[in-house]
Amino acid sequence: MSDKRMRGRDLQRPFHGVRADAPLETLRDRCAALGKALRPHQCFSHETAAELWRMPLPSRGGPLHVTAVGARGRVRRPGVVGWERPDDDLPTFLLAGVLVLAPADVWCQLSTRLSRRWLVAVGDFLISGERTDFGRRPPLCTPEMLADAVRRHGRRRGAVALKWALGMLRAPVDSPRESLLRLALIAGGLPEPEVQLEVMTAKGKRHGDLGYRSARLIIEYQGDEHRTSRSRWLSDLTRVQLLEDAGYRVILVGADDLRDGARALIARIRRALARSG
Repeated sequence: MSDKRMRGRDLQRPFHGVRADAPLETLRDRCAALGKALRPHQCFSHETAAELWRMPLPSRGGPLHVTAVGARGRVRRPGVVGWERPDDDLPTFLLAGVLVLAPADVWCQLSTRLSRRWLVAVGDFLISGERTDFGRRPPLCTPEMLADAVRRHGRRRGAVALKWALGMLRAPVDSPRESLLRLALIAGGLPEPEVQLEVMTAKGKRHGDLGYRSARLIIEYQGDEHRTSRSRWLSDLTRVQLLEDAGYRVILVGADDLRDGARALIARIRRALARSG
């Protein structure tokens, strides 16, 4: 393209040295545009990489994060947070046309960006695989891969949180709210519930989000998708009925139940466990 064309008023200028012929509406669009100006050793990392890997996060958006791997010289551009790891040769992947840090190492980076509970929720997602209407995707990581990444992280900031979170990971888990609910119950002094408790029903095997098998008690988290997806709502309604017919008590939990440390919910579950002996 000629210099004159590059100065055309119809072109977007998202970053210095980059031109786009349409608005950059998605994160992938912004990363693809910036990727044109990055060097081979610079890759997307932190929250940006987490979003590209479809990891659950408490919030989304914000500046793009880029890490210079194996070299000094962090990126310094408006709208970009630059990082550097000159002493490491961290694994990277080409994802949707842009270079992204490996998911296990992204998880380690998030240890200084998220609370410990959310760090567990993201880790559960990584070793469980994303649940979709068509089944569960293959997990992005194994527990061993996360442990290796923690060793690479060493004694950097977040090391203590990573060690704690690594021991709290469970699979399979369908949503971050299930992870947060499990941790809230443990913090409230209850025994740790089993994840995806399997029950043989009149229509075959069904699973409860969390449960206590010996007490025949299941805790089901009802997220917003149960309201917005009619098929999901009907499917879960049938599943709850089958679980109850199989002799299990089902406690339905919503977002409001997790506020204030979930004290009222914890007391309710404690009473149910006491009645079961």
